[in-house]
Amino acid sequence: MKRKVAEFGNKEIIAYTIENKKGMTLTALNYGAAITEICVPDRYDKKENVVVTYDNIEDYEKNPYYLGVVVGRTAGRTKEGLLIVNDNNYELEKNDGNNHLHGGVKGLAKRVWNVEEKQSSLIFTYVSEDGEDGYPGQVSFQLTYELSDNSDLIVSYYAETDSLTPINLTNHTYFNLSGNKERDIQEHSLQVASSNVYELDDESIPTRVVPVDEFRELDFRNGKKVKEALVSDHDQIVKVGNGIDHPFLLEDHSIKEKIVLTDHMSGRKLSVKTTDPAVVIYSGNQIKSSPLLNGGTANKYDGICLETQMPPNETERYLINKGETYQKQTIFSFGTLND
Repeated sequence: MKRKVAEFGNKEIIAYTIENKKGMTLTALNYGAAITEICVPDRYDKKENVVVTYDNIEDYEKNPYYLGVVVGRTAGRTKEGLLIVNDNNYELEKNDGNNHLHGGVKGLAKRVWNVEEKQSSLIFTYVSEDGEDGYPGQVSFQLTYELSDNSDLIVSYYAETDSLTPINLTNHTYFNLSGNKERDIQEHSLQVASSNVYELDDESIPTRVVPVDEFRELDFRNGKKVKEALVSDHDQIVKVGNGIDHPFLLEDHSIKEKIVLTDHMSGRKLSVKTTDPAVVIYSGNQIKSSPLLNGGTANKYDGICLETQMPPNETERYLINKGETYQKQTIFSFGTLND
């Protein structure tokens, strides 16, 4: 099912809704492939939206929080916007102080994608021209959102380029398992299969890898409430706005469960499997009182992002050349504690 919801720059913005056999639904826009709704049941079988969304569809045009979108060509921050490929220097757009963030002022997050709609999947395609957002090479992107009948959201990424260029994509959905943002995510429990996390400098650029044994606030190996990290006065927590905004290295690169998010009050549970070697976890520290979200309010910690990707600012690790393909997958599995 699809419907026109807005016009951005004389381009039609279409919302597409797909459904699986269990009645789980996903709605996404052709603008940035933004996920605006995932409806899943709580322990009492009450279906509600478990992602953060703007009340006003027009706010997706600027989308200050990158709600629900695919971000790239490179996710995260690139220090000083400097990209070096084959000894050539490229100056990327600086849209986060002195740094390049999430692909630039527009990036993939603010492009109108072509969409092929199937019963339980959406296939997004977009061609990024050579020089777009400062990046070298023309890149053809394909992104698929698929709902399985086991209540999985399978996100598959694919790209081809005509010359050497970095590609590091992620999805920037903010999850809130309370349903319709009834509560913030501080009481959510989080478990992450990660023994190492990146330290950040004063501009939130990853610097060095630190064992979580030395940074207990970000040790989620055995699971704990998110708020246990947020209340810390550790300088790494304070400098990102009293929260989490850090890359975690995952234990291995096989497609198995790496992250579990749980809301015990609703009974909802989200498990994440990924082929990516890292995840940036962001606890919504920069959310302000406007624009309004999910029913007329907006507050810090309204949602949490689980951004599976390569570690940011390591562009030499994810260079893709002509004849090579960029391909990865992340699976978000929804259930309840009764399962």
